[in-house]
Amino acid sequence: MISEDQRPDPDALLAAVTRSEKRAGRLFVFLGMCPGVGKTCAMLEAARKRQTEGAVVLVGVVETHGRAETAALLEGLTVLPRRAREEFDVDAVLVAQPEIVLVDELAHSNAPGSRHPKRYQDVLDLLAAGMDVFSTLNVQHIESQVDVVRQVTGVTIHETVPDEVLDCAHEVQLIDLSVAALRQRLAEGRVYLGERAATAADNFFRVSNLTALRELALRFTAERVEENLIDLRRAGGAVQPWKTNARLMVGISASPYSPSLLRWTRRAAGRLGCPWLAVWVERIRPLTAADEKRLTETLALARRLGAETITVADDDVCAALLRIARERNVTQIVMGKPERRAWGRASLADILIAQSGDVDVCLVRPMTPAASGSPVRVQAVHSPPLTWRETGAVLALTLLLSGAGYALSLASSYRTVSLVFQLSLLLAALRLRRGPVLLLATLLALTWNFCFIPPLFTFYISQPEDWLQFALFFVLALVTGHLVTRLRDREVVERQRQQRTDGLLRFTRAAALAAERDRGLTDALRIIESVCPAKLALMERSDRHTLAATPHAASSFAPDARERGVMLWCFEKGEAAGFSTDTLPTSAALWLPLQTATSRMGVLGVRMRDGQPVHFNTRQTLDAFALQLALVLEKEHFVAAFTHAEMKEQSERLHLTLLDSVSHELKTPIAVIQATTDQLPDSPAVAELRTATQRLRRVVDGLIDMTRVESQDVAPRLEWCEPEELLTMAREAAGSQLASRAVTVTLPVPPVLVQTDAALFSQALANVLHNAAVHTADSAGIEIAALVRPDGTFSVTVRDHGAGLPAGGEQRVFEKFYRGAAARPGGTGLGLAISRGLIRALRGTIEARTHPQGGAEFTLTIPAALQPA
Repeated sequence: MISEDQRPDPDALLAAVTRSEKRAGRLFVFLGMCPGVGKTCAMLEAARKRQTEGAVVLVGVVETHGRAETAALLEGLTVLPRRAREEFDVDAVLVAQPEIVLVDELAHSNAPGSRHPKRYQDVLDLLAAGMDVFSTLNVQHIESQVDVVRQVTGVTIHETVPDEVLDCAHEVQLIDLSVAALRQRLAEGRVYLGERAATAADNFFRVSNLTALRELALRFTAERVEENLIDLRRAGGAVQPWKTNARLMVGISASPYSPSLLRWTRRAAGRLGCPWLAVWVERIRPLTAADEKRLTETLALARRLGAETITVADDDVCAALLRIARERNVTQIVMGKPERRAWGRASLADILIAQSGDVDVCLVRPMTPAASGSPVRVQAVHSPPLTWRETGAVLALTLLLSGAGYALSLASSYRTVSLVFQLSLLLAALRLRRGPVLLLATLLALTWNFCFIPPLFTFYISQPEDWLQFALFFVLALVTGHLVTRLRDREVVERQRQQRTDGLLRFTRAAALAAERDRGLTDALRIIESVCPAKLALMERSDRHTLAATPHAASSFAPDARERGVMLWCFEKGEAAGFSTDTLPTSAALWLPLQTATSRMGVLGVRMRDGQPVHFNTRQTLDAFALQLALVLEKEHFVAAFTHAEMKEQSERLHLTLLDSVSHELKTPIAVIQATTDQLPDSPAVAELRTATQRLRRVVDGLIDMTRVESQDVAPRLEWCEPEELLTMAREAAGSQLASRAVTVTLPVPPVLVQTDAALFSQALANVLHNAAVHTADSAGIEIAALVRPDGTFSVTVRDHGAGLPAGGEQRVFEKFYRGAAARPGGTGLGLAISRGLIRALRGTIEARTHPQGGAEFTLTIPAALQPA
């Protein structure tokens, strides 16, 4: 018995299986601390070794940088020609399909117009195609290490590889070299040539930089080894005293510091071996175009780093973060450390710490994103300037209130006029924007001071009460304007949210409840266009599970040949591609896969009007519409498939009934004819009559057997049989066509007994033998080989010496009533279909192929108990 503590962790086993089956190809990464440590040479030496072992190796791209020792290692290896601009030709590799591909510099950026912007994305395509990839990488190009590298060296790295790619790597091998040895190589010109080597030695290749980079590389490799060891211990059932239940969460925004927080959280989650979340709290305050672009890039970075991204709408950031943390069992919230504290006001971090309770809060000092080190702040959205219409309305309202105030001052005091002005200001704030309200408050305050406060027609104020009344105009304008603006912003956000929700509801009703499918899809696409300012192209899946050649009739734009390649990639990979993505971004349209949990129903093309970028909210809305559209198409597919299956079942039932009744009705007359012909004296006419009767009887017997097989009325009766006895019964049942043939029989050695149903197996084999005799020349021999396989199954192989099977007919020969184009006249095409049904009743398989040396070959395999004869 295995104790509960020693039982393997099922989650770890599932994770290991998922990692092993995620891609057919394997990624081998040669990691170094910086250029010049020998990564490319180590990769080439490993490739040469694999080639001597018999593997097919192709050098996709290797950068020698003029080094003779690297170029020497390329000798004897097949090197792929470069594309234009000396770029890696990934399409040529996909056509060649080698076993191992060498792709140097994993973090390299491709030239504009390439399949992908980054080389690591090309590598992912190769892995998905089943090829192993050898590649090189420096530690400073790992996405989560960028901030640390910038802090150490002062250099901002722009070419990066997501940590998720390295998490999928089969092996990460550290190529280490001491700092002194590396600087010696640099001085000898074995890293860079000429003046570039001297410049590098004085800047990036300083001892302090190299020491820090070496420590980063060693630590990263050690953490990966520890993670693999933990997985192995869990899968093997070892005790796990260090098992962690941590879950990290980081709050992100449009701040330029958010990418640094994401990378820090990714490093911390990697060390703890725990999942992590990135949460964006959508507030009422709208963002500028620059901030929205920065937020979109930050969320894309979070996905690349492997975070689970969550979006929540709330004007209280702390309450939203704590709510998500408690709902998702977060143990630690990562926040940026505030640089300065506002006087008399608690920072967001202070509020979060005070209200966090059992959730830990980790304050991190994010790296400065600007190269100069100066702080970068999120810009506020400024209100548009005053219009002439608004200015005129404010002046007219001021004159109107001034006249009313003059009439009121004749019957009351000037302070009553102030109260009327302030009340009018509050009412005007409900209709005007913040700027016009502030202008109106200024004009009314000055008018009240100049025209109504004694002494008149001066701006002199002597009473403190009047000063208070004068200041109250501006306080009311600012407070009321701020509150009304917040309410209007909230109204705009809620209206947009309501529009998206209403659009999804109308879309579902139009597409799912429409009486006519095409009409429903047309209405659904028009609803999407009303919510998102874009033109759409719907490409559905065809009956052959490929993408249709033409878009749906409801599409508002037709993709060209260039877009065709993008949509095919999107359909095959199940990932978004095209405009505003990292895959083929030069495309004019964004292509979204219509993916459900069980199938892929097509792709949806989105071409933004006026070339507008696809912002985060718009992308979320489009993803929701794409999912709903996929579900609708899947429902229509299932309904059509169910209707077709129901009609086919009814047709098959009627078909079987007719076959059964007709075949049984013919059986008695045939028996009478055969008995009568047996009593007639021999003559050529009687011989022909007997042959025709036998053919007719064979057809009727085949129909009856087919009816029994398809009605599942076949119950095997197992008994011990000798293989020779089974072959003899089959040859006798095959009929006279086999009597004149040269038949070669091979039996198992040593002799065995097989437990099976002799009648069913011999009948299935007889039909195969009869098929071989009918479809070959009279002089062609037939070979029968019975053997016991290593897996304990029993098989019989029948090979004829005819023309072989037609191309693509290896499976069709087992269909009912199938006859090849070159088949002889006569026969019903049921023999092999009956054989397949009988073998399936014995829980076995039957396969057909064309033998490499000519002729057709059929193999009947059954699982059977065996014992020595």
